[in-house]
Amino acid sequence: MKAIPMIRARKTYEEVADYLRELIMSGAYMPGEQLPSLRELRDMLGVSQSTIREALSSLKTMGLIIIKQGEGTFVTRHKPEELLSAFEAIRPVTRQDIISILEVRKIIESGNAKLAAERRTDSELLEIEKALSEMKQALENGELGHEADWKFHYAVARASHNHVLESVMLSISETMETSLRTSRMKLYTRRGNPEVLYQEHVSIYEAIRAQNVNKAEEAMLYHLVGVEKKMLS
Repeated sequence: MKAIPMIRARKTYEEVADYLRELIMSGAYMPGEQLPSLRELRDMLGVSQSTIREALSSLKTMGLIIIKQGEGTFVTRHKPEELLSAFEAIRPVTRQDIISILEVRKIIESGNAKLAAERRTDSELLEIEKALSEMKQALENGELGHEADWKFHYAVARASHNHVLESVMLSISETMETSLRTSRMKLYTRRGNPEVLYQEHVSIYEAIRAQNVNKAEEAMLYHLVGVEKKMLS
């Protein structure tokens, strides 16, 4: 079996997914070839099995791998560069680029929240709650918390049970992460903003927990409109 160096400083499933994606793109694992098992990847990379599972899920969404029940995980037989061409991150440069990204977020994520309120499972609600807890911890520590912010929004997308919406969120993940980090750096310079942003996420979570579809959609849109106004002011 091929050796994979341990990822000592990596924690998030996005980073693990990026690492495995690079292995596939570089030809370390060829089309049709089987990847190591969840347990083997966990031991090789030094991360939790749930992190490995989430990373593989994102690669599956991109079309890079297929998971065969009872057999294992295999690289697809398609050319990875062709599959990833549709997932190129948009890099905002101008003010209009930023406005465009924010418009996309408002359209997609308000719908995500509405569907999540309608379709979420108890386990998916726990994932949203977990991300919210991480945001609270970051707030108490005086940190930006952009990674927890992204986890929250992606957990909502997953709870929508719409694989296309989830794919769109993954496709703009790099841009989203940059946008969240940039917006928080600006917003955190203003007194009271961190607490307001956290409470807005709490409102989204509570609406999804109560399965109030209209309130969830409104809470998400209210949050994103506020972010847009603060970023562009």
